Amino acid sequence: PQFAASVLPEEGHGLLATRASWTNLLLTLPKSASPVTSRLEEKWGSSRDKSTPHEKWNELKASLMTFIGKGTNAKKAPKNLSTTERIRIEHWPIETVFKYTYPRLDINVSKMQNHLLKSPFCVHPKTGRVCVPMEVAEVEKFDPFQVPTLSQLMKELDEYEVDQSNNDKAVVHDWQKTSLKEPFEKFQKKFLVPLLNEERRSKREAREMKAAVVGDF
Repeated sequence: PQFAASVLPEEGHGLLATRASWTNLLLTLPKSASPVTSRLEEKWGSSRDKSTPHEKWNELKASLMTFIGKGTNAKKAPKNLSTTERIRIEHWPIETVFKYTYPRLDINVSKMQNHLLKSPFCVHPKTGRVCVPMEVAEVEKFDPFQVPTLSQLMKELDEYEVDQSNNDKAVVHDWQKTSLKEPFEKFQKKFLVPLLNEERRSKREAREMKAAVVGDF
């Protein structure tokens, strides 16, 4: 579903939205499937063809299955088509979906310390933006450009110190004086506290298990 919604249409990657894009895609087909490539290139390029990108994708898959002798209206596969080529053609749609939807991995993001933005509350070295935890249930509402920045936090600290009306004795940490207060408290409540409670529970169960073994109640 994500492939059809985000990769095929023009408002997505546009994989089958224009003549140039579908030509490039058809060129990735195995050479042994060239009859399918030629037929669809001619059909889709015709002014009479009004099929949508999604319909083109379904037609392409069906044409490939028919070509290798599978499907409801399939004929016998060409005699000169080897088993290896048949398998390559059959797997091509799956490999294409995988290619365009599988997350891209950047090795430097995983091994270089200056790329470790997965660490909560670290600061991006170029933008100065702070890495704040996201609510999974509200991920669609998250705007990465609205997170606090280092310069913003410094300004908020200065303004807090200047404002003489701030006499809240509960504020003892600098982060409580800035816009980091809300994300940090959520992180504390929904991750740190449950993690600490789980650790305490595990240690308690281990002590009780040990006591049961030695008979020390």
